[in-house]
Amino acid sequence: MKPRFAHSAALPGFETPAAFLRPFAGEALMLVRAEAKAGSALPAHAHPHEQITLVFSGRMRLRLGTEWLELGPGDIAYVPPNLEHEALFLEDTVAFDAFHPLREDFLAKLASS
Repeated sequence: MKPRFAHSAALPGFETPAAFLRPFAGEALMLVRAEAKAGSALPAHAHPHEQITLVFSGRMRLRLGTEWLELGPGDIAYVPPNLEHEALFLEDTVAFDAFHPLREDFLAKLASS
């Protein structure tokens, strides 16, 4: 795969109940720009992917297993594979989620939108 460049706010994306997601994928690593409105919630879920979340702007509460964290700009969290987690967005928030391996479900949604 050859190198690529994009402005994250201009990437194509798709709507979910919690956020608008803009994936950018390499061969084995994916970065997703997530734009969430204050008061929206990402329901409890788990997936086999490693995930690292970095809050760029706004504030969110993130549950990792049984622990709740409040994250703001510059805060980062690691979500191990298969760990149940959920999020509540306290303010309009932009966060970046890195996934390994690729979220093939996100790529399929992007292709169909």
